[in-house]
Amino acid sequence: MNEHLGFRYEVQKKCGKGSFGVVLRCFDHKEKEYVAIKILKNKKRLYKQGLVEARLIKHLNDNDPEDKKNIIRRLDQFLFRKHLTIAFEMLSVNLYEFIKMNNFQGFSLNLIKRFAIQILISLYYLSEHNIVHCDLKPENILLRKINKSGIKIIDFGSGCFENEKIYTYIQSRFYRAPEIVLGIPYT
Repeated sequence: MNEHLGFRYEVQKKCGKGSFGVVLRCFDHKEKEYVAIKILKNKKRLYKQGLVEARLIKHLNDNDPEDKKNIIRRLDQFLFRKHLTIAFEMLSVNLYEFIKMNNFQGFSLNLIKRFAIQILISLYYLSEHNIVHCDLKPENILLRKINKSGIKIIDFGSGCFENEKIYTYIQSRFYRAPEIVLGIPYT
């Protein structure tokens, strides 16, 4: 690949892609570490929601300086060829891939308990800051390191503050709650 973003990030490989754009594994030559870079498609709606995502994560990171609430760290944000680009800390595999690597055999109760406690810490933290993730699913929960049980919540691209506009697209189709499918408003 050998392309550079912003004269700083050297693209190593593609980590994933979706309707929003692409995520790349890059080497940050300034900080001498690997990072995940999310490049959003150059569309007005995605640009605006990308700014919301970056603001939500910055708010959460700023209020968690010791990094104890299991939320991905935003490292940088810039425009690259008119695409909103956000750099994040590099994490490992998501929980769906992790269970797939385990041949869908499931995990021990002890490991499930460790994951659940961390997820609940994150959800409580989001609630304290009046933030709704809107797309929490195994693909958006990543292991910090492949051989450890630490996790982090990622992808706030559908998220919002509770008092701000909520988009009609919330949750991925496979994980959509019945009240969303039925269009039942919440109070």
